[in-house]
Amino acid sequence: MGNERVIIVGFSGLGREILWTARRAQAQAPQGSAQIVGYTEKNPAPDPRDGIPCLGQEGPGLLESATHFICAIGDNRTRRQVCARIEAMGLKPISVIDPSVIIGPDVAIGPGCYVAAGSILSPGASLGRHVLINQGCTIGHDARTGDYVQACPGVRVSGWVAIGEGALLGSNAVAAPRISLGAWSTLGAASFASRDLPAGATALGIPARILFRREEDP
Repeated sequence: MGNERVIIVGFSGLGREILWTARRAQAQAPQGSAQIVGYTEKNPAPDPRDGIPCLGQEGPGLLESATHFICAIGDNRTRRQVCARIEAMGLKPISVIDPSVIIGPDVAIGPGCYVAAGSILSPGASLGRHVLINQGCTIGHDARTGDYVQACPGVRVSGWVAIGEGALLGSNAVAAPRISLGAWSTLGAASFASRDLPAGATALGIPARILFRREEDP
């Protein structure tokens, strides 16, 4: 991050975590960190929260206050829709990465990502756009994600895993080496995926078994 003026889109618990992470980064590198200038909410609040003001709802007026944004909406489909609207307005996505994150060589991180405290991105790993990597996750060597993926706290992604767009990995879920998790699939909390998971499928258990599959276009 540089000296960009950044807004946090959505300010529930995830938004507060992103603010905390941005402040941790700024404390370590004051001259090279982005400045969080405020947040947006569907129902704007009259008073500041956590020391930053509410800038209202999405709209062109945000361009007067900020140059960049990061989206703190946990629902992957909703995050995709909101990010598309805000980018169309002219704000640029920016990634926020906790200073404790260990990043190996040849790691690629797309714009708009959040990588939380205690996570590890192993050599050759690749994150798409607007990906959420929550606290204490490990992304194995040469693993790759599509856009709008979310890894909840404690996720373990092994080497060479391919994760499709919009997939969700619940807390403490594990993906075995070289498997694929299809677009908009869900691997439930504390589950172990030892085989490929089709697009739109929701799987749970050890080993993970498919409970149902969403067939419609995401």
